[in-house]
Amino acid sequence: MLRGALIGALAATLSRAVMAQSCPMYATDFASFGGPPDLADGDLRVQWCIAGATVTSSNFCNSGGALKLDASGDDPVVLVATGGAGCTAIEIRFNYAQFAASQTVVKYGTTTATAVSCSAATPNILGALTATGGACTAFSATIPLNGAPGVCIRLDHGVNTNAITIDDLEIRRVGCCTSGGHSCCEAGGPGCTDAAVAACVCAQDPFCCQTQWDAQCVAEIAQFGCGSCAGGGGGGGAPCLDALALDFGTLYQGGSVCARFPSVFEACEGTAPFLTSSLGCASTSDIAMRFASGLPYSAAVTRCIGFASRTAPVLAFTYSKQTGTLGPRIDYSLDGTTWVSAWSAPVVFAGGCASVELDLAPLAGEPSVRFRFSSGSSVSNLATFDDIALLEATSGPHACCEQGTPTCEDAAVSACTCAVDPYCCQTAWDEVCIAYATIYCGAQCPGLPVCGSPTAGACTAEHATPACADADCCVEVCTLDAFCCETAWDATCVQETNALCFVSADVDRDGRVAAVDLAIVLDTWGSTGGAADIDGDGTVGAGDLAAVLSAWTG
Repeated sequence: MLRGALIGALAATLSRAVMAQSCPMYATDFASFGGPPDLADGDLRVQWCIAGATVTSSNFCNSGGALKLDASGDDPVVLVATGGAGCTAIEIRFNYAQFAASQTVVKYGTTTATAVSCSAATPNILGALTATGGACTAFSATIPLNGAPGVCIRLDHGVNTNAITIDDLEIRRVGCCTSGGHSCCEAGGPGCTDAAVAACVCAQDPFCCQTQWDAQCVAEIAQFGCGSCAGGGGGGGAPCLDALALDFGTLYQGGSVCARFPSVFEACEGTAPFLTSSLGCASTSDIAMRFASGLPYSAAVTRCIGFASRTAPVLAFTYSKQTGTLGPRIDYSLDGTTWVSAWSAPVVFAGGCASVELDLAPLAGEPSVRFRFSSGSSVSNLATFDDIALLEATSGPHACCEQGTPTCEDAAVSACTCAVDPYCCQTAWDEVCIAYATIYCGAQCPGLPVCGSPTAGACTAEHATPACADADCCVEVCTLDAFCCETAWDATCVQETNALCFVSADVDRDGRVAAVDLAIVLDTWGSTGGAADIDGDGTVGAGDLAAVLSAWTG
């Protein structure tokens, strides 16, 4: 009786706590030049009236794009509608920066509207944006709804032309967060479906019922003697997934990826990853997962995935990032607590969208594997993941001139390449590995503008593409003149080839200085330039004859 009464009291406390709990509703980093996206999720709506503001590519907060206001008429309005959800308040958070005061004021007005209006009434003042000097400054405020189903928020620029940028805007709803909608053995929002288990855990760890039911809360079910998740017990726990395939869809949605894809991600860490409609791997019609900044690293942890029946597992995905930055990275865990690094993106990144097929053969047969997709950096690195899928490796190794899983079909080329870059045998055989295989290991991959490629062109002839076919000579020339391997193999590169890669007097390039070289000098006597101009003075003459005679090999 006493225990039952205690559980009942805790459940009532949980209900009261959830009523005041805030949860994600919408977020944008202003990455798309088309403007911030709208949200339509049932009764929950976020709509923008930009009202003269523009998206700019730079911002003092250094996270990509930002919303710029620089005129008195630049007064964007955002409508936040909650319908019949019964929300008690709306929280708004964003960063802003300005060198000189723009006199921007944040205003609001409650509303029953379900569509945004640029002229919406916003009589109440939330606060003024006063920080100057270019510092990235955080603004946050809570707007009471007082029974209204929505609110209009206006960024009211003052009557001047000083610019202010708004970035990383987040909207959260208060008092209407769905609680207990997931199994106690799955991470999610505060609480879980089994009230007794929730009350038992939250009696010792209130975080689980007040903020988030994360992976630690799941572990505490057994730790605190509240139940068990073994075999699907303990409040309806689900077995491990037997597949993983996620492309994040084509519809932008606010909130964390854990809230949007609870069947895949059981927990988020740090500031949760979110969805983005641009950057690298995603266009406005293809959504990707984007990471936030800060410590601990922004990360999303998958539910356990069964590998028992897999013999050659491969994790395929695409990613993008800002070159020169750390991350992103992928870790795995067999017990949900100990993490092992599986992959980390190289610091130097060529841009665009890179594809990786990560060899997971060592994990074949494991009953439970979790993956943690992480920013790998505490600062903004613009990192995204997309098109994540767990596959089985195709039979037989791939060609050395094709991207794919680690190593390639030619063992000698593979070993040589991996001695240059171990990544090629440990993680994936990417375009850099193909280039190394061609330059250093004789792979003869066609179509590459790199030293040693058989289609790169002769080192002794001008061509519009970079590099040339003689790998040793090409590397020697490009060490002196990077232009030759970055832009084009022009006349200067040819001259440098003649000076660096051959005997100065071996005019016919046959490896000997003999009668043919002498004949070429005599036949072209007095002409300007050319291979016979050995001393480079612009005319074939006595200096060139002397060079041939002094280097004579016969």
